[in-house]
Amino acid sequence: MRYAIAAGFILWVTCAAQAQPTPERRDERLKAFRVAVFTEVLRLTPEEAQGFWPIYNEYVENRERMLESLRPQKQLEAMNDTEVEETIKRHFEIRQRELDMEKELFQKLRRVLPPRKIARMPIAERAFRERLVERLQETRERRQERFQRRN
Repeated sequence: MRYAIAAGFILWVTCAAQAQPTPERRDERLKAFRVAVFTEVLRLTPEEAQGFWPIYNEYVENRERMLESLRPQKQLEAMNDTEVEETIKRHFEIRQRELDMEKELFQKLRRVLPPRKIARMPIAERAFRERLVERLQETRERRQERFQRRN
């Protein structure tokens, strides 16, 4: 009997661990979802996609790194006035770099995409965020339903 309970517990832990995606798997799924949405909204041909994704992925990685540096090292309440002013200055510097990065992205994408497709980039980004939120809400609702059925 003990072995059956132990085996059941091990099976349950294994299944629960597999249900929780690793950060790497979650990132892969997020990238695949982004590819699907952007390809649909921008109507990328296979040739365009082949040129677009390396450029866009590099932009996203650089942007994420840059925005990481925007996070303050301390809580606002723990900073003195000089540190707050420096944080504000850094915020504007980073936002300016973000704008510069977008201009550079546009210049690079001009080589692989027609201007109309580049102009649809904000629409694709918004569609991606909205669909991602929808998916997260649906997942949360399914989890709540399963939890309620168990109890």
